[in-house]
Amino acid sequence: MAKFSASDAAFSGFRLVRENLKTVGVWIAVMTVVSIIANALTIHFFGAQMEAAMSLMTNPDGPSPDEMTKLADQMTPTLLWTLPYNLIVQGVTLAALNRLIQRHGDDRFAYLRVGKDELRQIVVSILTGLLLVAVLFGSALVVGLLAAVGGGLLSALVMLGAVVGVIYLLVRLSLASAMTFDKGEIVFFRSMQVTKGAFWSLLGAYVVAAVMSMIVWLLIVIIVYAAVAIVTGDFSAAGNALRADTSSLKSYFTPSGIVQQLFSGFMAVLSALIMLSPAPTIYKALREGEAPAENAGGW
Repeated sequence: MAKFSASDAAFSGFRLVRENLKTVGVWIAVMTVVSIIANALTIHFFGAQMEAAMSLMTNPDGPSPDEMTKLADQMTPTLLWTLPYNLIVQGVTLAALNRLIQRHGDDRFAYLRVGKDELRQIVVSILTGLLLVAVLFGSALVVGLLAAVGGGLLSALVMLGAVVGVIYLLVRLSLASAMTFDKGEIVFFRSMQVTKGAFWSLLGAYVVAAVMSMIVWLLIVIIVYAAVAIVTGDFSAAGNALRADTSSLKSYFTPSGIVQQLFSGFMAVLSALIMLSPAPTIYKALREGEAPAENAGGW
């Protein structure tokens, strides 16, 4: 297979931010507006359930089994609303990022669209989630059976194997999104042919990107906390500086709440660029260096 630079891919998100400041600014604005609307709808329709669930979770003694059942019942409507919303946001984000990297000249609407490309990204995300759930669920069943017969050590090994398996699948399938966007069709298991023999290079690039994302996030949070503490003279106020009050619409729609949402939108876009850019960058390098062989049939 063609070669790629793992180090260049790991830092590709920073390069994209530097070279596309206007686009990144539009993404932050859009993410902020969409998040405000989604949070407002969540508070309006599910605010009472969220408050009840939060009170159960903050119980010093911990929720009882009956309370856990009640918590699940209370949170089900919220999950049924947030899951489709998160999938749509993820689909639009992945498609926009792939469009920015693979088709840089196609910059209409700041690369943001809602169409077949986005729908295919949602399908790939769902397939990935289902596969990982199947692996974890299967391993949990095996662990339960082994625990019933006293196989403690084997249970631990199975759980460790499940974690390793999940990481392995995530890395080997990491180019499925980029390939799906490039080919205009669902590509899932076929993407493993492209990542064959490159597991450790891919893993290294993704780990470095994840570490850099955490470092950037911590630095920005420390700066904001310090600034709030200096301005207000109250270190306890700094703890709430980045957390919007979602107890009611009235408390949510305040100047500080809007600023907090703007910060959240900024961090969401920056984290997405740092974390998600390596995969499409690597795929683009592979395609330009050598067309990967793949079977025509199947996913």
